[in-house]
Amino acid sequence: MNETKKCDRKRKKFAARLKTSKGILCVDQPGPNIVLCNVGQATGFEKADVIKLLDTVRLGEKLLNFIAEKGESHCYVVFNDFESAKLFYDTYNGTKAVTQVPIYMSYVDNVPKNEVICNYEIPEGLKIIENFITVDEEKSYIQLFDWVDESNLKNRQVKHYGYEFRYGSNDVDLSTPLSEKIPEECDALWSRLKSCGIDFRIPDQMTVNKYNPGQGIPSHVDKHSPFGDTILSLSLGSPVVMDWRHHSGKYVPLVVPARSLLVMQGEARYDWQHGIQPRGWDPIIEIRSSNQNTDTKVRVITNDVTQRQTRISLTFRCTRRGPCDCRYKALCDSVQSKLIEDGVASRLEEFHVHQVYEQIAGHFSSTRHKPWPKVVEFLQSTPTGAVVLDLGAGNGKNVLKHRNDILQLAGERSAGLLRECAAHVRGASADCVRLDLLQAPLRRACADRVICVAVVHHFSSQARRLEAVSTIGSLLRPGGKALITVWAKDQTKSNYLSKDKENQESNLHVTIDGINLPIHENRTQFKHNDLLVPWKLRKIKENKLENQSNTTLLRYYHVFEEGELDNLCTSADLVVERSFYEEGNWCVVCTKVEL
Repeated sequence: MNETKKCDRKRKKFAARLKTSKGILCVDQPGPNIVLCNVGQATGFEKADVIKLLDTVRLGEKLLNFIAEKGESHCYVVFNDFESAKLFYDTYNGTKAVTQVPIYMSYVDNVPKNEVICNYEIPEGLKIIENFITVDEEKSYIQLFDWVDESNLKNRQVKHYGYEFRYGSNDVDLSTPLSEKIPEECDALWSRLKSCGIDFRIPDQMTVNKYNPGQGIPSHVDKHSPFGDTILSLSLGSPVVMDWRHHSGKYVPLVVPARSLLVMQGEARYDWQHGIQPRGWDPIIEIRSSNQNTDTKVRVITNDVTQRQTRISLTFRCTRRGPCDCRYKALCDSVQSKLIEDGVASRLEEFHVHQVYEQIAGHFSSTRHKPWPKVVEFLQSTPTGAVVLDLGAGNGKNVLKHRNDILQLAGERSAGLLRECAAHVRGASADCVRLDLLQAPLRRACADRVICVAVVHHFSSQARRLEAVSTIGSLLRPGGKALITVWAKDQTKSNYLSKDKENQESNLHVTIDGINLPIHENRTQFKHNDLLVPWKLRKIKENKLENQSNTTLLRYYHVFEEGELDNLCTSADLVVERSFYEEGNWCVVCTKVEL
C-alpha cells in the first residue's frame, strides 16, 4: 500500500511537470499512448528494454512507436489499440521487470513528434568515401589497434601516435614527439586516397579512439593553428551517426559507415563542429526527395533505432607551426589569441566581469541560497584544525556554518558581493577578505583545502586562466586538495537548456579592441568558447525583487571543453584526482604533490 501511494505521488508530480513543460496531459482513461514516468534515455532505458517486456506478453506486433528524447528521464510507448496498451499498463505498472526500480506509468493524451526534419546539407569540404577498405583489411586494422585500458578518458579509450593529441585544448605539443610513429600498415591508405583525387599531405599524427556502445565524444573542432587543412578519419567495426553543427545554427546528422573514410577540408575542417552522442543506439536516418523539387532533399530522423557495436576510429592529422591564416574566423584560435597579443584581457574583465558584479551584487546574491552539494561533500572531509580558502566566494553560500573546528576564509574581489558575504557568514567560524585571484595577498602554502567555484571561466586568456589555477596551487600545502569548477560548453546534460527556445545563432556581438565577442542567447546551447552572457538586472526593495528593469549587463565567460580544466591543473603542477561533469559544469578535484 505504501509503495502504491508513493507511486501515485510521484505520478502526480510528474504529470504537473509534463503539462507545464510539454503541454501533454496525463489522463485516467486507457488509451494507446503511455508515458513511462521514471525511465528514459537519461537513465539508460532503451527500445530493447521495451521489446523484452512486450515479448513476455506477446505484444511485439502491437507496438506502434517508442519515443525516448535525449536527456529525458521518461519515455513513451504507443500501441495500435487501447486494449494492448491496457494489457501492457496492467502488467508492468509498478514492477521492476527490467529495471532496478519500479516503473510507474500513466496514460497520456498525446506524445511528442518522433522525427526531426532538417535540410540535407553536407558541409562544404566534407567527403565520406564508403568501402574505402575491404572487410579483410578492416579485420587487420581492428586486430592492430584494439587494446584494453590504454587511457582513462571517461567516454572512450584512446591512444596516440607521432604526437599526443591534448583533449581540452585540442592541440599537440610539438616539442615532445612520441616514440611510436604511425604504423607502416597505414601507408597503403595514402596512395588509395590520392587515387580518389584528394589533395593532402601525409599525416604525422594519429589518434585511435575505441568507443564501446554508449560512449561518444563532445562536439568540437580540431584547433586550427596546430594542424593542416586536411583531417582524415577511418571508421572500423560499426557505423555511427555523427552530428555536425555550424555556428549559424545549422545541424546535420550524418551516418558514417564502417570501413568508410571521412575527409574534412575547407569549411568542414575549420567552420563546423562534429561530435557523437553518448548512447547505445542510433536513430535511423532517411534521405527523402521533396515532391516539389527533386533537387531539394531533407533528412528525417525517426525513433526506430539500430544498436551500436564497438567502434574504432583512426584520425590522421598533419601538424604545423605558426598562427592560422584561414578565412573561417568564428572558431579560429589565432583570432581569439589576439586577446593576449593586444593586451585587452584585463580591460575586458574590468568592464564585463568586475563592474558587472558590482552592479548586480544584490540581485545575484538573492539567486544563490544553498551551497552546492558537491562542495559540501568535498569540504566535509576537511580535518579538524584545517585552513580552508573559498576563492571567489560570491555571497559566501559555501561557507560551512556548522564547522567551528576549522578556519574558513572567504575571499572575494567584488566589494558588493563581499558585503553580501559578510552578512551571510555572520556567526560562522569564517572571515571575509577582499582579494583578486591573480594577486592574492596570502602566504604561500597556507591552506589545506581550497574551493574555487565558477571563477576561472571569467579570465579572458589562456595565460590568465593558468595563472589563476597556479595561484590556487601555490596557496595549497603539500598534500592539500582543491575543488575547481567552471562552466562547460556542452550543456546537453544539464537543466540549463530551455526546450522552448530555438538554438539559433545570435547576430549580436560586442567589439573590444577589434575582437568580436558574440552575445549568448540565454538558456540555449553555447556555440562559442568565448562569449558574453546577458544578466537582466532586477532591483531588491524591502527584501523583494521588483519587476524586471530594462537594464541588461553582459558578463564575459570562457566556457570549457572536456579535459581543458584538467590540462590547466596539470600545467600548474597539480595532480588531478577526479574529474567529472555536473549540471553543466566541469569539475576537478586536484592535489598538490608532497615535497
